[in-house]
Formats: sequence, C-alpha cells, structure tokens
Amino acid sequence: NKAPFNKSFNIISFDNLEPLQLLQVLNDVFAYIEPSNKMDLREETPEDMAHRMLKFLSVLKYSPECSVQEFQAGIITGEKSVVYQTLAWVLPKVEALKTRAYLGKYLVKVEIPEEILQDDEVERNYQEYLELLEEFKTVHKATDSLKSNKYTAADIKKDIQQMEQEHGQLLKTIERKKNRIESMANMTELLGAARSLRREQERSNSMVEQRNTITSNIQAADVKIARLMGQLKDLKAASQNMSVDKLLTRLEEEHKSCLYLVEDKLPKEITSKRRSCNRLQKVLLEPALNEDDVEELVDRCGDLQTELNELHQQRMAKSDNADEKLVMFRKQALMISRKKEALAEELKECMNEYNEAETELGRKRQEMKSVGAERVMTGSELKRYIGEIRQKSTVYKAKRAQMADLRAEVGVLARTADILQNQYTDVKKTIAQTEKEKGIAGFTDAQDELEKISSQKGAVDEAKGKLLEDMSDMSDKLNEMIAEKKASLAPIIKELRPLRAKCSELEQLHAQKKTEYDSLSARLGSNIHSLEQEVKGMRETAQAEESKYHFLMHSKQLLELEQQKVEEELAVYKNPDPAARKQSLREQYNRKILEQDNLGKTLRAKQKTVREQHVPNVAQMAMWRDLTSLLACKTTILTKQQQKELSTGGENILIL
Repeated sequence: NKAPFNKSFNIISFDNLEPLQLLQVLNDVFAYIEPSNKMDLREETPEDMAHRMLKFLSVLKYSPECSVQEFQAGIITGEKSVVYQTLAWVLPKVEALKTRAYLGKYLVKVEIPEEILQDDEVERNYQEYLELLEEFKTVHKATDSLKSNKYTAADIKKDIQQMEQEHGQLLKTIERKKNRIESMANMTELLGAARSLRREQERSNSMVEQRNTITSNIQAADVKIARLMGQLKDLKAASQNMSVDKLLTRLEEEHKSCLYLVEDKLPKEITSKRRSCNRLQKVLLEPALNEDDVEELVDRCGDLQTELNELHQQRMAKSDNADEKLVMFRKQALMISRKKEALAEELKECMNEYNEAETELGRKRQEMKSVGAERVMTGSELKRYIGEIRQKSTVYKAKRAQMADLRAEVGVLARTADILQNQYTDVKKTIAQTEKEKGIAGFTDAQDELEKISSQKGAVDEAKGKLLEDMSDMSDKLNEMIAEKKASLAPIIKELRPLRAKCSELEQLHAQKKTEYDSLSARLGSNIHSLEQEVKGMRETAQAEESKYHFLMHSKQLLELEQQKVEEELAVYKNPDPAARKQSLREQYNRKILEQDNLGKTLRAKQKTVREQHVPNVAQMAMWRDLTSLLACKTTILTKQQQKELSTGGENILIL
C-alpha cells in the first residue's frame, strides 16, 4: 500500500482478488522493476504472459519451490500459492532486483547455434559482442564505485576551484621567474649549463641504478655459488664413506621423490589452484551479491551437502556387499596414498626450511664479509674473543656502578634545589607581608620589573642601532646595484624596442597564416573524408564483385566437371565393346532397376502367400491356445486330486 505501488488493499480485499487481478498486481511489481513489463494482461494471451514472466524471473535468478511445469501452470491459472510465494520473494528486495534486471538486460548472452557461428562475419560480430559485454561490466563497476564514493559534487567543485587558484598562482610565479630570467645577460649560457646538469644527473641516476642492479645480481650469484659449494662439500663428504651402490640407491630414491613431486603432486596442486582461480574469476565477473543472495547460496550449499551425504551413504551401502578383499585393498591403497601425500608435504617443508637456512647462511656470510670477517673463527680465536667480551663486561659493570652513583647524586641535588626553591618562596612571602605592613606593598616586584625593563631597553636600543646601520648599508648597496643594472640594461632596452615591433608584426603574420592553415585544413579534411567514403564504397564493391567472381568460377568448375562426366558417359555408351559398355552408368542403373524389380516380384509373391494363409493360420493359433488352456486345466485338476488323496490318507471317497 505504500510508495511506489500505492495500492489500497487490506487482507480481506487482497485475498478476494480474482486470479487475473492477482496476476495484474504481480505484473505491476515486475513493471516497477523493469518498465518493459508494463502492460494490461487482458490484452495478452496466458501462454505469452507465462513465458514472459518465467523469462523475467530467470533473469532475476528466482528458483520456485515447485517444479517448472507446476509453476508455469500456476502462473497461467493465477494460483494464489504460486503468486504469493513469488511476491514474498520479490517485495523485500525490490531495489536490488532493479539493479539485477538492469544488468540482466545487457549481460544475458545471446545463444547462437554452432552452424551459424561457422560464418566468419557472424563469428567476428559475436566476438565484438562479447568484448562489449566485458567492457560494460568494467564500466558498470567503475560507475558503482564512483556512486559509492563519499565525495559530493560540491566537494569536487571546491577542489577544482582550489586547483584552478593554485594553477593561476603557479602561472604567475612562472611568469615572474621568466621575467627575472630574461633580464639576465648570460641566460643562454645558464640554460645550456642547466640542460647539461640535468642530463648528467639523469645519467648519474641511471648509472646508480645499474650499479645497484649489478650489485644485487652479484650478491645473488655469490649466495648461489656459496649454496652450491656447500652442497658440493656435503656431497663430497657423504661420498667418501659411501659405496657406489649406496650412492646409486640414494640417487634413485631422490629421483623417485622428485618424480613423484613433478608427475603426481605438483600437477594436482596446479590443477586445484587453476580451479580456484577460475572460480574466483567467475565470482569477480558476476554482479555484486547482497545479503539475500548470500543467504540463498548458503541454503543451496546446505541442500547440496545433504544430497552429497545421502549419495555417499548409498554408495557405502552398495559397497558393503562387494568383495571384502577388494575393500581391504582399496583401504590400504588409500592409506598409502595419504602417507605419500603426507611425506611429500613433509619433504616440501624440509626443502623450504633447507632453502631458508641456505639463504640465511648466505646472508650471514655477506654480513661477515661486510664487517671484514672473511671466515668463521676457530676454537682458540673464539676463546680469545670470549675473554675480551668478559673484560669488556667487567668494565661495563664498573661504568654502570658509576652511573648509578651519579644518578643518586643528581637526585640529592634535585632535592636540595626543591628545598631552596621552597625557602625562597617563604622568604618572598615574608618580604611581601612586611612591605604590606609598612605600606609599600609591591615595592620589591616593581623594583625587579624596572631592572628587567631597563636591561631589555638597553638590548632593544643596541639592536635598533645595529638594525639602522644594516639598513643604511643595504640601502647603499641596493642603490649601487640599481645604478649598475640600469647602466647594463640601457643598451639591451634600446635593442629590445625594434624587436618588440618586429615581434608584433610576426604575431599578426602568424595569426593570418594560422587562419589560412585552419581553413585549408578544414577543406582538405572534408575532401579527405569524402574520398575515404568513396574509397570505402569502392572497396566494398570490389570485394562483392570479387566474391561474385570466385562464386562464378567455382560454379563454372563444377559445371565443367559435370560436362566431363557426361562426355565420358557418352564415350563409354558409344563404345562398340560390350564389356566396356557394361561399365557405363546407364548399364549399372539398368541392372540395379532390374534387380529391384525382381526383388519386388519376389516380395509380392510372399505377400500373396501370407495373405492366403493368414485366416487358416489364425484359426490354427486359436486352436493351439484352446488346447494349451485345456491341458493347463487338466494339469490343475490332477494336481488338486493328488493333494486331496494325500490329505485323506489315500482312500477314495465318492460324494453324491
């Protein structure tokens, strides 16, 4: 009843709606989500209406609780349960569905049969269509991000105005700098020197980058060499106490482990990573999900998990009846595969730890080289180093004790300063009380203030005198500099006056030439455009004529082949040799026609025989069925008599 629908329904009136009225309410909700659904259902057939609504709900990703056939029948008949369920799903998330419907209108791909896609032009257009879909997704995501941006139009306008002001200030600063630079006499030399300096700085930066790159490469190569040398030493040490057979066995084990990693484990990991990447790519390409979509996906996952558990239980129930030995072997194979995977993971972790240790060892060696230690210390050197450290530790402890004593003394002095400050405050209060009693309150403070002011006045007078001297010296220097600049600029100004007049003339000439160039460029551009259109039309005509020419040439070749076959057939038919004439198509087809005629005659004779014998055969079959029934009846009676005789003890009793 609220906006945007503005209906005046209550529970009773809504429940009393006719099926067509109820469907019209549902269609009005669809029309709010997608305006193309706005129409009067009385002007549309039920089948078209159901097809349109089902298609629209599929775009909205609605999955009915019942089957599709039942849902379609309920939509056609206007069944309340179907309409109510649909409205209950649509109304809580109308705004989200509007976005989904808008995206679905452009993102639902047009399905084209494979035989039509064989055409090159159709395939090219379809590829362009897919590229446009991807571009639309990117633009829509950018638009959503801009809409969700916290900056408003007023903030952006304010930032633009501020940047324009800064731009104007920069232009003014640049203009002042230009004027200042143009007034220099050796401006060209300074500009050349600046260019040279900038080039040299760029060259220096590039050389520093190259040096850093080479240094890093050298360090990496040193680390690699050290690691390989360590491996070589380990291998040499291991091979000294190892026979050839043991070495070959060890190499075979390493080869098997590496082969397992390369052929079994790593492909599985790569496949799983690719699947994860593909799933993440699909999730990124899909539109943004809201909370309702997430809840729906969670429910669907729960249903699929339940179904998976049921299938697993069914499989286990079926496998219980299988061969127990096969089950045991399967369990053993599964356990072995799991152990292999666990050992492969452990091997991978050990290899990573080994590589990290090698890297750390290389780094430590580089640090040792940087501090000047080219090798690892021996036992005696280590003992001597430990003794030096102990001596330094003793000196450090003595210094630390001295520092503690000094800190204690500092604490005592601070306490003494606090006591003296308190005493000074008490004395100051006593003097103030005495002055107040004598009637000269504030005398001491006034005296101190006068002494401070006098001392400050002397310093200010001294600073003023020095400042005046500096200003007079600076004024004299500025006057001298101005006179020098005037004298140096006088000839330049005289030379500049005719250059300004010439510059104005050149600017007028430039404006005139620019106008002529623009008009000529516009005329040439229009002529070029018309010529390009004409060339394009000529190329299309040439392509059409060329395709037509190729088509006619192929048709001509086919006709020539047909004519050649006809001529060969005529030559064979006119050949007087009977054996050669038998190879002609006419003779072959005549033989086949004759064979088919003979076959038809045989089949017609069989058909006549079957028709003549049909009635007696049917009667004979009926007689055989009656005979079979009679024999079955006799068998039943005989069986009952035997059972009865057995039950009465074998006596024959006649019952009248």
